[in-house]
Amino acid sequence: MKKIGIDLYGGDNAPESVIQGAIFALENKFLNNCELVIVGNKKDYSEKFNKFNNVSFIDAENTVDNHTKPTQALKMKTSSIYKGCELLKNKELDAFVSAGNTGALLSAGTFVAGRLKGIKRPALAVALPSKTTPKILIDAGANAEVKPEFFYDFAREGIAYADFMGIKNPKIAILNIGTEEGKGSTLVKNAANYLKEKNLNYVGFIEGRDVFTGDYDILITDGFTGNTVLKTIEGTAYYILSELKASIKKGGLFAKLGALMMKGSLYSLKTKLDYRQYGGTFFLGVNGILVKAHGSSDSEAIANALYVASEAAKKDIVSRITKEV
Repeated sequence: MKKIGIDLYGGDNAPESVIQGAIFALENKFLNNCELVIVGNKKDYSEKFNKFNNVSFIDAENTVDNHTKPTQALKMKTSSIYKGCELLKNKELDAFVSAGNTGALLSAGTFVAGRLKGIKRPALAVALPSKTTPKILIDAGANAEVKPEFFYDFAREGIAYADFMGIKNPKIAILNIGTEEGKGSTLVKNAANYLKEKNLNYVGFIEGRDVFTGDYDILITDGFTGNTVLKTIEGTAYYILSELKASIKKGGLFAKLGALMMKGSLYSLKTKLDYRQYGGTFFLGVNGILVKAHGSSDSEAIANALYVASEAAKKDIVSRITKEV
């Protein structure tokens, strides 16, 4: 039975959202053949899970917040983030989910859980919607400053993630300001030359406008750019949906009738653009399955994060990365 850990205190809406999301996941069989390990205060919250026989607690403190620096988090050995990553290191958890401080989680993941042998830089990988199979963006925020050779680590981590998602022989591209080989910064041009020398299915550069539609499967960039892309996508999606909703309200009877007739299509669009459906991002390259849920995760997002973590544990994504290395 796989053991899936959850940070009770991670996220803007914790611990309530974590408790509700965990209960939802348990009641709706998101964690089949898994034990849920809640990293937090057992005394205050264990009674909420009395009806479940596959739930346990590891006591930890709520000491990491959004203002905690990554280096400080490494000294907070009783915090839920530190303890969760320590449990990963000791193989007492098969996966750990947190919606807490990103910097603190990445620091603990790298230096407490530890990196996989042969990986210099772990990275955040996120699935983006597309017309066919999801696109994989990596790095989505772990490494603001990188070297060309780090792109090779990102590629191998992305290949393992693609394999986990059922994508075979994925096409690998680098995010750039143009598709021509002479365009871009020294970093991306050197990274492209580096990947060309490796036995990878590298297909060249992809522009920002083709993130959702380009002929690729894995899109590699530095963490600063990747996180900016991700946040821009989220902001744009919310803006479009809110403006569409406002336009329908102002449009009168015919607009509302039209919206009613298109209800299924509009709901499908909203679902594709909703980060909650994807649960979280994988922090790949560490010695264990570490899932970073969105900081503003509600119960639905937490439940989905637990689901993807359990599936990654069952399919052993860490071994897939090790195989690539």
